[in-house]
Amino acid sequence: MDGLMMLLTSSGAGGRTGLQTPTPLPADTQPEAETSSPAPERADIDIDIDTPAEEEEALHAFRTHRLQFLPLIHLPATTTAQDLKHQSPFLWRCITAVESKHAARQAALCVTIRELAGKRLLVDCDKSLDLLQGVLVYLAWVTFHSQPQKSSLCIYAQMAIGLVFELGLNKPAPPDLSMTVSNSNAVGHMPGLKASISTRRTMNERRAVLSCFVLTSIIAQFLGRMDPLRWTPHMNECLDILAQSDESPGDGVLVQITRTRLLADQILQGPWCEGVYGLHPTQALAAFHLKAFESRLETIKVEMPIPLTDNKPILFHLYDTEISLYEVALVKPPPDEEMSSQRLGHLYACLHVVKQFFDLFFTIAPAEYTSLALPYLTQVSHCLVTLFRLSTLDYPGWDKAAVKGTVDLLVVAEQIATRMSQVAAAVGMRSDGALGDPFSKLGMMMQKLRSEWAVRLPECPGVVVDRSGGGGEGFASSMEMGDLDSFLSWSEMAWLTEGNGAGGFATWS
Repeated sequence: MDGLMMLLTSSGAGGRTGLQTPTPLPADTQPEAETSSPAPERADIDIDIDTPAEEEEALHAFRTHRLQFLPLIHLPATTTAQDLKHQSPFLWRCITAVESKHAARQAALCVTIRELAGKRLLVDCDKSLDLLQGVLVYLAWVTFHSQPQKSSLCIYAQMAIGLVFELGLNKPAPPDLSMTVSNSNAVGHMPGLKASISTRRTMNERRAVLSCFVLTSIIAQFLGRMDPLRWTPHMNECLDILAQSDESPGDGVLVQITRTRLLADQILQGPWCEGVYGLHPTQALAAFHLKAFESRLETIKVEMPIPLTDNKPILFHLYDTEISLYEVALVKPPPDEEMSSQRLGHLYACLHVVKQFFDLFFTIAPAEYTSLALPYLTQVSHCLVTLFRLSTLDYPGWDKAAVKGTVDLLVVAEQIATRMSQVAAAVGMRSDGALGDPFSKLGMMMQKLRSEWAVRLPECPGVVVDRSGGGGEGFASSMEMGDLDSFLSWSEMAWLTEGNGAGGFATWS
């Protein structure tokens, strides 16, 4: 945001973004090619060096790899990189940033994207589907690669929500543009004001609003300090239409992910603060909710189309939602509570799903980790925190040795660290100097967390713990504690090292 504020204070530097501000058009009208001046160079890095072949390769990678994890847009095979650059310039910038394999160039592209967002959204007050789609790509992938690293999830999530409102995507498209004109415009006070709302809802608009809900819902859960995009009847209509769509294979995936997130939101709002296992009326109410949510989750699984039952992105969301449901058993029991077989059953169910999640996660090759969108990285952290709490829980009848035998937290952390360190070589990432690549940094951070957890875990003989606060001389110079916050806005590392769930996943302790 520092870059955005600097841009706002010097708003006279118009036109230096290198992208034309698209004029809102009816849904069936194709935008014209951008004709503005080229983007400025940033230091000695040229951000526009791709050949046509490289641009097509980047588009193909985004279309075939990244969108399988979050199909927020349909890009037909007939759409070329040149087409997308003309039709959706901001979206294209975001795609080139996430697909860049050179750390310094990626850093320059990320800064340019922030400046473009600042000028187009806050200075020019532009509203377009291009901007919304670009912001969604930023939230899903660019935030993880951002250099210089800044916490921006909440700000950009609110930008996405604001664009949904401005474009009217959360409501039915009006039959007549005159119905969208403000009162001020109607009486002639603002005759130059143009409506940004189209009169026909497109399929990509439907995908965008559902993807905005999914991303903001996950970010809200993760950060614990904002609300997601509010669900509306029109969004439910969009969901039903996409469920019947055969335009893109990703539509079915997006539908199932959205349905699962709707349930996850309801679970997070459940009456869990007083616990579930007791005779008090509030506990009986909580138990009733838990049963209802279990039934709803089973219905989602049963009603899922057979070709999607083994889809990995969908399974990740299902497992994460199920963990959110059963981790209510981690609510600290009252001192006088006797052993509850129901609580133990839910604890073991939670442990079983955590194991399923990591078993699935480790079937993904390191080269595919670059395609993982933000939701899956937050889900990994959620599962790690839940596993830590299960590994350290003191409760009558709860066998911590059995937890370690089922899913060993330290083994999982070591595997994640090792696989993250292999990503750059697997995909041909190049890094110069202090920038590094985000996956190697995350691997080093995981090693750091593993050492922190090892100190707190019971019965860990033979574990060598680095108590110096780092993983070697190179660790301190290239991996600061703030880096984890920079990747995913994790403002306090304590919620991972202590397992307190401060990110909104499990606040009962």
